[in-house]
Amino acid sequence: MEQKRHIVTIIVYDIDKAFQPVSDFLHDNAKHILMRVGYPMRDWGASVIFLIMELSTSEMGAFSGKLGMIPGVKVKTQTLRIDKQGDTDED
Repeated sequence: MEQKRHIVTIIVYDIDKAFQPVSDFLHDNAKHILMRVGYPMRDWGASVIFLIMELSTSEMGAFSGKLGMIPGVKVKTQTLRIDKQGDTDED
């Protein structure tokens, strides 16, 4: 399976219930995480985590599905596509 890079946005909107399960899940999948940035929004009682990951498309689906099943969590993913310089259709 071809490895692709993905952008993952995780919103933890119930920190009391979900923070530790999310942290544990990310720790278990750390070998696929290329970048992790967390932004606590204490005034909203939430936290946002941004990831860049390298997985196949099916592995990414399984990852985001399991993460999204944690109560108090929302997950959005996007496959990162970057055209190499010079690869354009413009003449």
